[in-house]
Parts: sequence; structure tokens; C-alpha cells
Amino acid sequence: MATSQWRRMCGLGGVLWLLCASVLAAQSDKPPFYQVHWQGQQAYLLGSIHLGRADFYPMPWQIEAALSQAKGLVVEVDMAKVNSQDLLRQYAMAEGDKGLNWPSRDRQTQALMSEFCAAKEGFCNSIQSFAPWMQALQLNLWRYHALGYSAAYGVEMQLLQAHGALPVFELETAASQFQLLASFDSHVQWSMVREAIRVSDAELLALIQAWRSGDEAALDKLMQEQFAGDVQLVDKLLWQRNHTMAAGIVQLLSADTIPKPLFIVVGAGHVVGDNSVVQLLRQAGATVTACWSAPCL
Repeated sequence: MATSQWRRMCGLGGVLWLLCASVLAAQSDKPPFYQVHWQGQQAYLLGSIHLGRADFYPMPWQIEAALSQAKGLVVEVDMAKVNSQDLLRQYAMAEGDKGLNWPSRDRQTQALMSEFCAAKEGFCNSIQSFAPWMQALQLNLWRYHALGYSAAYGVEMQLLQAHGALPVFELETAASQFQLLASFDSHVQWSMVREAIRVSDAELLALIQAWRSGDEAALDKLMQEQFAGDVQLVDKLLWQRNHTMAAGIVQLLSADTIPKPLFIVVGAGHVVGDNSVVQLLRQAGATVTACWSAPCL
């Protein structure tokens, strides 16, 4: 963001003033960040989160320097290519006029949502036409927004805006992500809703703190806890997609027509743990260096 824009925002006072007062905090951040070498080609890999605040930016100088060298930007999904209305109609709406009764909620979920929605009737009404998995996502967004975080300051969103002139490559598609989430049965989908309501503010903030401090063990633990030990969720939402992402990265690095170096951004949950993209790249023969423990630039 340009200096003049910061000045205009900071002049508004209130919450924005507090954010601007800590704008330099991003320089002490150490989000998961790696250098990847594959058969003479180079890339940088950043584990991201999809919500943020103004004080996340500018990112640490090592990351900004890597971005300045990049010839291409790789993301999970290029939002500029997404027709969100079509995807919502196809995958994210409750069927017919059944509203929240599709798929049917159990009594536990009904009671929990009734309590949560008592003082949030407008918001709850606005999401009732969505399938449960989309309601869960909206609940998570609402929870983080109440804590001062916004999707507009998510890492991918900011990097696409600032570096959108670079060639942009996708590791997945929005349709594949929507289709995956819609594939879970009603029991799993409503469990997502319950978890989105029950998770404490402290747990939500702990995830962000673990990302900012680069605590990969804590990130992995929090991600596993987020899925409440549901192996099906972990396998389909993380581990299977990690294989797809790692294979996609190798393919991009192997392509003679793709400019290098690449700057790759995927969700932080995909780069930590034993089944991560990082470990899969190493198993494929790539050299992956953690940039906070060894110099990468």
C-alpha cells in the first residue's frame, strides 16, 4: 500500500489509528517461508492465512525482496478468474425452499445456532439460504471480523493486488474447492457449523499468532484440533490437496515456458506437519530451505 494511502487511513483515527500505530510490527513477523530448488530452478514458498489486518503489511523484508525478484505468482486460486455467483448457485445453496432444513440439523446444532443467533438475527438470516459448509465459512469470517480481521487483508488477496501484473498460475480451481466442501455429508457439514460457533476467540487468535511468529509446531497442532480429530476432514481438506499442490509446483518448475523464479502462496496449514507440501517436495527430490533458519536471499 502506498505511503499516501497509509496517511489517509491513519488520519481517520479510532481503530484504524491503532492499526497504523503498529504497522511496523510486520517486519518482526516470521510466517512459514521457504526457498525451493528443483533441477536448477528456484521458487519461494510462503504459507499464508486468508484473513488479516493492515499491520501485516509490508511483509518482512526477506519476503518483499523475494517478491521483487519473482517472475511469476502461484496461488491456490486466482480470484480474478472466479465466477462466484455461478459457484454459489451450483455448490453452496440449500436445495429448493428448504433453507436451513437442508440437510436437516440435529437438535444439538439447532440449540447451538439458536443461542448464537439470538443477538445476531440479521447475520444469521443472511446465511440461512446457504448449505451448511458455506454457513460455517461465513461464521468463521464473522468471528474473525469481530476480532478486527478481514478477508480484504488476506495474504493472497494483498499479493494479487500488489503483484497482479506478474503472470499468475493456479494450483487448484475455485470449482474444485467448492465441489470438495459440498461433497461432505450432512453430519460433517453441520459439525463444521458447530465448530465455527464453539471455537473460542483465544483459539482463533492463537492461530494468527502462531502464523505471525512462525511457530510451525503450533500451527500444525491447531490445524489438527480445528478438524476435531476427524480423519476424513484432515485427509480430504489437507493431505490429498497437499499432493495436488506439490505435484503442481513440480510441474510449474519443470516447464520451460514458465518464467522463474516463482513466488508460491498456499495456506499455512498446507506447509506444516509430516504430510505437508514441504515434505512432499523434499520426497520428490527438491531442496527446500526454511528461510528463517538459513539465509535464502
